[in-house]
Amino acid sequence: MDYMVTELDDFLTAIGHPLRRQILETVYANPDIAYSKILTQVNISSGKLNFHLQKLDAFLSQDDVRYRISDDGLKLYSTWQLLEKRLSGTETPREDRHRLFFFRRVIAFFIDVALILALIFIAADLSALNLAPAWWLFDMPMPVFLTRILDLLFGYPDLIVVLIRAFVLALLWMYFALMEGYRGQTLGKMLVSLRIVDMSGARMQPFPAAIRALTKVLILPFDVLVGLFKSRKHGFLRFFGQYTRTWVVRGH
Repeated sequence: MDYMVTELDDFLTAIGHPLRRQILETVYANPDIAYSKILTQVNISSGKLNFHLQKLDAFLSQDDVRYRISDDGLKLYSTWQLLEKRLSGTETPREDRHRLFFFRRVIAFFIDVALILALIFIAADLSALNLAPAWWLFDMPMPVFLTRILDLLFGYPDLIVVLIRAFVLALLWMYFALMEGYRGQTLGKMLVSLRIVDMSGARMQPFPAAIRALTKVLILPFDVLVGLFKSRKHGFLRFFGQYTRTWVVRGH
């Protein structure tokens, strides 16, 4: 009776050799990595590398001489990592991982917003660095720009305030779109060691980055609320994370 090769056989073949696991780890951590860099990092001969790359063909995508994890490779990598943690007894419950990422993402978001707002007010008027009694802290002396930020966020929305808010939202959108589209990280995400990648583990393209940034500055609470019901079971916190097929992973 002929033996039929199954997806499980391909899976076991791919992770059954330590060098292939090392190659997968290297490509996952370095999207669009060149063949020569894989050769250097794995430290084997080109003949051996070619052999193992052939065994991993179903789990890698290739553009000229650059490699990245394919969708099937991403599933393989996630399953292998989970299996390894279970066997070693170090697996973290899934809910705890979601909760950890949630708080880290919230912290990163507030760092970014506070930084951009502070720079705007300080650049517009250097006297914003001066200390003055703060109504929001029982008249204790605080930098003026902090009070101006709170006035902007919670003050009465007359025409001037509305225009300033629109200007600030536009700047925030450009900041998130450029930083996350260019390197997958804002300054806040760098500080908490997170980054955004597409489903193959590569850097986001400009259009998904712009969509993620726009929904973040305009409808973030709604985006997260819908994501909790529709997208969380697929591994996404935000609905527009699933829509753009991008997600947040541990950064470097």
